[in-house]
Amino acid sequence: MRQLERLDPNLALASAAVAIIATEAAYRTWTSDAWLLLEALLAAVALFHAWREQDRLRLAPVLVVIAGLQLALFGVHVALDVVGDKDSSIVYRWQGNALLRGDYPRSEYPLGAVLLFGLEAWLGGAATRNANALLMTPLALVTSAAVWLTRTPYAPWLAALIGFWPANSFYWQYKFDLAPAALLVVGLLHALRGRWGLAGAVLAVGTLVKWTPVLAAVALVAWLLTTRRMRDAGTHAAAFAATLAVVYVPFLVWSPSEVLAAYERQSGRAITPESVWYLFLRPFDLARVRTHISFSAGAPAWADALATVVQLAAVSAIVVIAARARDQRGAITAAALAPAAFLLTNRIFSPQFMVVLFAAWAFAAALTLESRREQLVVGVAMCVAATANAFVYPFALPRYAITWPLCSALLFGVGIGLTAFLAQRSRHVAQVS
Repeated sequence: MRQLERLDPNLALASAAVAIIATEAAYRTWTSDAWLLLEALLAAVALFHAWREQDRLRLAPVLVVIAGLQLALFGVHVALDVVGDKDSSIVYRWQGNALLRGDYPRSEYPLGAVLLFGLEAWLGGAATRNANALLMTPLALVTSAAVWLTRTPYAPWLAALIGFWPANSFYWQYKFDLAPAALLVVGLLHALRGRWGLAGAVLAVGTLVKWTPVLAAVALVAWLLTTRRMRDAGTHAAAFAATLAVVYVPFLVWSPSEVLAAYERQSGRAITPESVWYLFLRPFDLARVRTHISFSAGAPAWADALATVVQLAAVSAIVVIAARARDQRGAITAAALAPAAFLLTNRIFSPQFMVVLFAAWAFAAALTLESRREQLVVGVAMCVAATANAFVYPFALPRYAITWPLCSALLFGVGIGLTAFLAQRSRHVAQVS
């Protein structure tokens, strides 16, 4: 036992990463849910040891482990010819190549995402799957480093957790949500340092890729205005707006209908089975899985309207909490949670949103937690939510028709509870450093 206690936590994470990679190879060769659960167990044991010895964690080794894990998992998938997800191999490819040909695609994604797809298509020689996975790795490092650099006592372990938990590995490689996640926490880190112009610009770039970082910017402006820091509020808002304008205006001049199509396509979507609203509506036969869980659940129009109202109320509540925060740290904590409130109550929930949720929760927790026990509880909650999310999509437990709604309920129950806890805590942030 004493030898185990002396084991360097950085080495423990590295050893677990090697075991997770071998286990992933086994899963892809002999498909069984047991391998996925073993991955979670291996990660949990290593993270628990790292939690006990977190004062010995060091940034550089942790980032090396995160990069090594993500790149090795990518290598396993390429070597075993894992199909992955059609988004990174098909959707990103045709949209990226259309852009390179000089035709703006009629995309469901905002401008920044389409530009990212174009970069991936250029780097990948018209293919995007491998380029997407490789580009996401440095963004994972940026996300963890930004949480670490809050320099609070509980940040290092949380930074390790968000880059290490294997239940999110599918979304690291086959989606691009690490981009908005990284930009969200980097923008918030600049705000924590009082660099309001940089914070606005970075959050604007995040908004270009996916919309949710704008909510963090709104929450920060609300706090700056209520604390009568008009100059900082103006700087933040101006930097945000100018960044958006510099990127958007040329494309709006070039192809306005195609650029704006993303907003039309997303606003017209209805409740999907992957959302929390399906769990409330299905018992009353007001929603059902008609084709796939990511497509419309056929809910009545009033349910869509109600979901929107509740979502606006949830996000508004977080913005109010930010505006009324006692200090800058409390406001930034609430700002980090505004995207989480939006995503968890959205009538369209996609499992890759967990990547942004993980980053938001970790950043907020780093600024608010008051003990190691709280830190462990929050970390366990995050891991439970992510694991449940993975068994909604892309993985399937036995008797999937029954188990995926149970996993979905666990995801939303834990996720909403964790967001509410951290939002409440942001109102009374301990002044730790």
